Amino acid sequence: MSGKARRGSDFDIRLLDGRRTRMFYDVRDDEAGQRLDQFLAGRLVWRSRSSARKLLDEGLVELDDRSARPSRKVRAGERVVVHLPRPMRDRSLLGKLGQGEPETDPELPRLFEDEHLIAIDKPADLPVHPSGRLLHFTVITALHRQYRDFDDPERDVIPKLCHRLDLETSGVLLVAKTHQALVHVQSQFERRTVEKEYLALVHGRVEPDEGLIDLPIGPAHDPTVRHRRAIRHDVGLPSRTRYRVARRWAEHTLLHIHLLTGRHHQIRVHVSSMGHPVVGDKIYGRDEGIFERYGEGTITADDRRVLEVPRQALHSHALAFDHPVAGRMRVVSPWPPDLAAYTERLGPDAS
Repeated sequence: MSGKARRGSDFDIRLLDGRRTRMFYDVRDDEAGQRLDQFLAGRLVWRSRSSARKLLDEGLVELDDRSARPSRKVRAGERVVVHLPRPMRDRSLLGKLGQGEPETDPELPRLFEDEHLIAIDKPADLPVHPSGRLLHFTVITALHRQYRDFDDPERDVIPKLCHRLDLETSGVLLVAKTHQALVHVQSQFERRTVEKEYLALVHGRVEPDEGLIDLPIGPAHDPTVRHRRAIRHDVGLPSRTRYRVARRWAEHTLLHIHLLTGRHHQIRVHVSSMGHPVVGDKIYGRDEGIFERYGEGTITADDRRVLEVPRQALHSHALAFDHPVAGRMRVVSPWPPDLAAYTERLGPDAS
């Protein structure tokens, strides 16, 4: 497959690059005569029509180095300049991740890398892929900025996610550097031959020391709550989670988990069904109202005390899979520093 064909099936990172302050568009012959707002709606495909119109209203679009009206008709060969401020949500996320400058890409520690695959040690609170209002500050866009070479198709590498992790979940994340590696690894996820290990800090004392949670998971009974899953014996899909106790404290347990199926929010739903929700879980934790208040920006000091930690204490600890060339391998990420600091404050293990 040629470099040109591969690029055609993927988003253009140059259109999402939050570090870029201006974009330049030359009007094609077939676009001549369009209103400027219509022209922008056709070119700024990652923005809504109203968002494109807002750029015009705020004077962020220029023709011939002068601001232009939305009704102005463009002419072939003219250059349209669009000034793109970084979204505020990106700036907020940068602050959470401790990055000093908006132009700085997130740090993505490598657990493994060769010409086929990258194993990222994903930080918590970093999205893996552009979605919704957050387009720039993600794992995949940062990797695209590092590996893409639009001027040389032979050197152009298009990183692709082999799987995903939730926003607040940290740990091992596999990214393919070739289409062949992507297909090879994703087929293993589909066949469930990838061994997926997690660490989860949960509330309460889990007993017995090990077990299998075999409960079907489906959509929540309330159809308006699209993000939430529940145990559903009527419409749920088969879901299995094996666990063993790694450590215990007086009021907490650290679980080592093998994920035998891969349903949305599976670990969090299963351990919550046992009465031992993940510490810091805003959806399936001890107060269901916290997630709504968190989304509205009205989370309280009492809510934070209930959560105990700022993010869900769930970590992708290890993945074992067949490498495209090297055979079976296991990539491991240790318990992360933020959660390790919290568990150290829990005191000595309880018997």
